[in-house]
Amino acid sequence: MKIKKIIILIALVIVPFVSNAQSQFDKFEDMEGVSSVIVSQKAFELMTKIGAESDDEYLNLIMNLKSLKVFATESASVAAQMASEVNKYLKTANLEELMRVNDDGNNVKIYIKEGSSSDYVKELFMFVKSNDDQTVIVSLTGNIDLKQISKLTEKLNIPGGEHLNKASK
Repeated sequence: MKIKKIIILIALVIVPFVSNAQSQFDKFEDMEGVSSVIVSQKAFELMTKIGAESDDEYLNLIMNLKSLKVFATESASVAAQMASEVNKYLKTANLEELMRVNDDGNNVKIYIKEGSSSDYVKELFMFVKSNDDQTVIVSLTGNIDLKQISKLTEKLNIPGGEHLNKASK
């Protein structure tokens, strides 16, 4: 009985950290001046079922995705909040910088969390900030094949995807 209480206590202590880590950017979802796209694992599963006549490579790729979150704004104050949250997230998320691009005033930073092999990642995280205050956060989680990322960004029309295409080459 004592062990059961200890396990419950440990679970109660850990749950807030796990749920907080997953929802760090969710506050932007309902914020005025922010466009957001949230795609759940269930939605990806449904895409594989209704897209039966689609490209098999693409279907295999999305079948292994857990979530896609995209938050975009053109508000300077919201962009500053996003940048602050990204900095906090990067300090705790154990992500490795994949690449940085400064392209005509657009600063793009792409990070990954390694997966089961060097060709796969658990998370692909991108932060885009342009000098006209357009700011985009993209978080893609699952079992992501880096060799196929350009096909995924093209099919899902992910903002900033052209920069991810450079990363996959």
